[in-house]
Amino acid sequence: MNVRGEPANRAAMGPARAVLRMVVLMIALLAPCSRSLGDLPGTIRLSAAGEGHLWWVVKAAPEPDARSRAASVADSDGGFALLHHAADAPAPTERLVSRFAEEPAAIAAEGQRVVLFTRADRPGAYFVVSMFAAKNETVGHWYTLPRGAPMVLDAPPVHGDIRAVAIAGDALGLLLRLERTDPGLPERYWFGTIPCESGADAVWTERPLPPLDLAEPVRLFARSGGFAAVGAAADGAAVLASFEDSRWSVESLRRGSSAGAGSADRMDPRGVIGAFALAGRPVVVERVPAKQQEPVGGAGHAGDPTAAPNRIRLGFVRAGALQPWADFAEPVRPWSVGPFHAEGATIRAALLEIGERGRGVARALPLSASEPEPVVELAPPGFASGSWIHLPIVGVLSVALVLGAVIFGSDAYLDSRLAAAGVATAVARVHRRTARGARLGRRALAMLIDLLPGLVGVWLVVRGSPLELLQIPAFQTNLAAAVPSLVVFGAGWLVATVGDVAAGRSLGKRLVGLRIVAARGGPASPGRRLVRSVASLVTVANPVVMLLVLLHPKGDGPAEMLSGTAVVDAAEADADEAASANGDGSSQGR
Repeated sequence: MNVRGEPANRAAMGPARAVLRMVVLMIALLAPCSRSLGDLPGTIRLSAAGEGHLWWVVKAAPEPDARSRAASVADSDGGFALLHHAADAPAPTERLVSRFAEEPAAIAAEGQRVVLFTRADRPGAYFVVSMFAAKNETVGHWYTLPRGAPMVLDAPPVHGDIRAVAIAGDALGLLLRLERTDPGLPERYWFGTIPCESGADAVWTERPLPPLDLAEPVRLFARSGGFAAVGAAADGAAVLASFEDSRWSVESLRRGSSAGAGSADRMDPRGVIGAFALAGRPVVVERVPAKQQEPVGGAGHAGDPTAAPNRIRLGFVRAGALQPWADFAEPVRPWSVGPFHAEGATIRAALLEIGERGRGVARALPLSASEPEPVVELAPPGFASGSWIHLPIVGVLSVALVLGAVIFGSDAYLDSRLAAAGVATAVARVHRRTARGARLGRRALAMLIDLLPGLVGVWLVVRGSPLELLQIPAFQTNLAAAVPSLVVFGAGWLVATVGDVAAGRSLGKRLVGLRIVAARGGPASPGRRLVRSVASLVTVANPVVMLLVLLHPKGDGPAEMLSGTAVVDAAEADADEAASANGDGSSQGR
């Protein structure tokens, strides 16, 4: 429900009628109950929250060009955008969900579901679209179901102005103020529900309401599986109406904890701009104008509106008393505040602000803090989400290594290189190496030995199980959590590279009995060994590419094929060199 905090224009009414009005409003939202409903209080025109998800609608900028880059968002004509942010996203990310030509009329969210009402051509008629946020467990990012266009629900059977929208379980509830054909007639309201999952087959079910004049605005929110509202009593004081244990209860709201608080301690509902529940406890959001604050630092006076900015105060309701929680300056830009914590995570709220070009800015508000935490910029998904972006990079490099090995490591390519160097190809074929490439098991053992120095060094710092430090980088979806294992693999690759380039074999290859030779036999030049070491960085990150060894006639890996080298048994390499020395020795492919 839209909450802006403007003073409510209420006529004097008796206590019974005041309570009855709020009860009718609450009944209008009592579709089958669920554990969460969240309209964020604040000043953003349309925003909603539910169980670790934020949804908000902003004015969207048009397609980028020289004019729009210089224009402000408010002056752009790019329509409206629905954005989404999840509490457990791998990085502070805002996701563009959908675009609308015109501003939606209402929004509601529960958990991972969001429903929007968009205006139809006929006044008072609406389209209803439903979407569901789902998570890709591999990379940790969220996407929207159904893919492509959102699910379109049946339009309401009556026309009117939307007064309240809510999601409860699978049911969407809608409260409309019907059009009046005669201005002299009293206002009439219609409430109905529709299942969100049934799509086009779903139909609206009307829930009759008494013909009462519903006082507005009333701050509605969910509480412990039920519903509650903050409104005004006949004497102008704020009251909290709650629906628990199948009955309604109403209590006056006051400041402080004294049970005998007088009228001076009663809350003025005109300052209440929103309410929500956090861990089942009602939270009231108030705006305190600058003229009602104490002078700051002796500058100005109590009636000077320039003495200080407006303040936003949050307090928990306990036994009718408002217990202070947070007190901070009202943001200059459009904002909302509401519950924002995933199931099982630390309980907290979030202050959402809209920055330049509609970009979201979030500030966490834990229960232990009186002010929001530092600003966290929300960026579109991409390289900013560095916890998983290494996966496509390693994948692309792996494919490139395999293709390069197949193309440039083929016999035809090697023959052409030898021919270009003036070496007779027919002669070059005479003295090929007979030693096969080392088996995968021996290669893995040599690599493990090279990893030991880095493994021991990192283990002395982080402790824990050593096996946890041997997690292959290509199989890690959370790069930040895999830093220790990345250091181990990086250090192992560096140790192996120094030994391979300087001595022809690393410590691990020496202990296992392996050597690096030229692809056609004989010693490999330091330059070729360096190329092989650089290419082997991909195989260290993604050992799966080493399966190419099983397809090569001589058992060479992709790094060897690309660099014109081979990793063979040292004894077989010595035998090859001896046989070559007994021949004409005219060709040793380097």
